[in-house]
Amino acid sequence: MSNPFPYEDIAKMREDFKEDFSRTDDSFSADFNDYCSVIAGTITYIINNNAGGIPERQVDLLRKGFFERFQHYSFLEEKLLQYPHLFNEYITHEKVRKLILDFLSNQ
Repeated sequence: MSNPFPYEDIAKMREDFKEDFSRTDDSFSADFNDYCSVIAGTITYIINNNAGGIPERQVDLLRKGFFERFQHYSFLEEKLLQYPHLFNEYITHEKVRKLILDFLSNQ
């Protein structure tokens, strides 16, 4: 998860789907950053051997993938492959999110 944030892909995507994005007041970059931050922040608890200290609200957020949390972006789900940097970040974070949930369920 050390790749740069995929701002260029997000900018291209926003241009490609300008009409769809105009229907929402939300910021995709901020929402995607929030999704990634919850995952990265949870890893910090685990690395510091403090999985029991993860706030329940944070665990609740982890139980949902990006498109479950931010359903208003569902029009993008099948189109992410067109944006390779964003797609790679999304897939990496999804894998880590699922690994974290698996780890927590075995605690």
